[in-house]
Amino acid sequence: MTPVTFNDTLGWLHAPRGGVGRVAVLICPGMMQDALLSHCSLRVLGERLAEAGYWALRFDYPGTADSLAEGDIEPPEGHWQSWLKSIEGAADWLRETTGASELVFAGLRIGATLATLAASRRHDVAGVIQFAPVVRGNSYVRQLLVQAQLQTGQPLPADADLVFYEFRLSPRTLDEMRAVDLRIAGLPGKKIALYPRADSRLIDECTQAWTAAGANVTRGTWNKLEPMLRHNIIEEDTLADFSDVVAWLSRAMPYDATHKAVTPAATPLSLEPAACVETPMRFGRRGRLFGVLCRPAQGQPDTAVIITNSGRDPHYGSCRQSVTFARQLARQGIASLRMDFAGLGDSLGPIGKEDLLTPMFEADRVPDIRGALDALERLGYRRFALQGLCAGAYHSLQGGLNDPRVSTLLLVNIPLFSLPGEVMEFLTHRTNSFVHYFNRLTSLDGLKRLFTGKVNVLRILRGQVDQVRMHASETVQGIATKVGGADRRTPARRAMADLSARGVRTLFLFSAGQGEIDAFAREFGPAGEGLAGYPGAVMHVIENMDHDMSQAPGRAVGQALMVNFMAPSGRS
Repeated sequence: MTPVTFNDTLGWLHAPRGGVGRVAVLICPGMMQDALLSHCSLRVLGERLAEAGYWALRFDYPGTADSLAEGDIEPPEGHWQSWLKSIEGAADWLRETTGASELVFAGLRIGATLATLAASRRHDVAGVIQFAPVVRGNSYVRQLLVQAQLQTGQPLPADADLVFYEFRLSPRTLDEMRAVDLRIAGLPGKKIALYPRADSRLIDECTQAWTAAGANVTRGTWNKLEPMLRHNIIEEDTLADFSDVVAWLSRAMPYDATHKAVTPAATPLSLEPAACVETPMRFGRRGRLFGVLCRPAQGQPDTAVIITNSGRDPHYGSCRQSVTFARQLARQGIASLRMDFAGLGDSLGPIGKEDLLTPMFEADRVPDIRGALDALERLGYRRFALQGLCAGAYHSLQGGLNDPRVSTLLLVNIPLFSLPGEVMEFLTHRTNSFVHYFNRLTSLDGLKRLFTGKVNVLRILRGQVDQVRMHASETVQGIATKVGGADRRTPARRAMADLSARGVRTLFLFSAGQGEIDAFAREFGPAGEGLAGYPGAVMHVIENMDHDMSQAPGRAVGQALMVNFMAPSGRS
């Protein structure tokens, strides 16, 4: 797979063996959470298609992921028409670049809806692969409105813009989305592979309508594809299995070995947001890691911020927060590399485990961070900061402790300073006591859930044991230190002492809310008063910021604090 840029967006071109293939597949991702969850699986889809002899292109819509446009600024034609237009442009680029004579559009969720509508406008699209398509736009908009209201606690006023995740959607865009109904999409003569997440009357009506209009419709099953939309936040996890999809395509449009070989023409591999230049980078051992270097358009700074994955989100981050943060830094004269850890985003996992998501906490990310530091150092950067959210904050802390080149840490909602025995149980149950669980389990509903196997008592107990062990260890260590025993400092205090001794500046940011600051508060107090003994360390609690910085007001405050923390030492 090769990173490419075209039409103000970043994409990945997966080439078939020998560059031979008459069919090219355009992969249209979902939006927002759907895009984050499915990113790695769609990378696997591109690889599987290439192995079977098909060109494949993944790309970003305007205002999403690494694209040039901003999602909170609606283009003149509106977001919906802009997204449809971007599919047309990507299809034209794919045909021109690969020499393919036929196209297939593949899409997930609202991406499947867009792909179907775009395919209905073109004669060179022979097939459509639909993964859990949104059949009625009205239902999708209603879902967005409910999610936005749950997030903000406020209903959306009539005729107001919907500000949700990375987007500002105008009433016009919302109305255009509401008007969509795939049951009336014209797809005569096209071959369709439909993979609904669940059977429904709407799916049946789509199948009947498309078949009556002359389409050849095949219904597939969803079970192997479930990882595309599965939110497993901690453990190693499998990615989607596309063997049935590739088998369908091989029957519908067989690989043609007689088609001429094509060497795609070289294209400029950069994007230019305002006052910035962005370049995709491969680095690390055998070039298996990926990131996007964002630097000022003018001048050559000597400082770079490495922006790590937030949990398992790809390098652009939830709500594109890594992209907006990187571009703010560049406009202040500071470079950055938003990277994917091994087995996340567009970075390959360990050899033999390329089809697995690596664990969120328990994988050692220090080698990945070291690879990023080495790559940036070769480019001439000499001072380095690490930034991370949640698990990314934990790994950034470990990276800073293990590499003397790191001089600044930007840690958002760090949930722990060292790993307990059972990470999942500890994080899930860290704010609840034994009494809390006893009361819940002995209620009527709790007993029903217990006896039907819906409550994992063993996991609860493990999480509680880890909490007791951690609190007991902190108490013993504190007493031992006071009576003059050996160094019994907790890992958190030892880490801060080591960082301060090196002159490392550390910014802690926390959302206001239960659980967010617990681990930090036990060590340094709820207001960070315990940081006084560690020069260069600062803490802020941001009232209107949620855990993953998905709400725009809190995200803006948090990013401004991080940029300001970097600016005094970052400008060249």
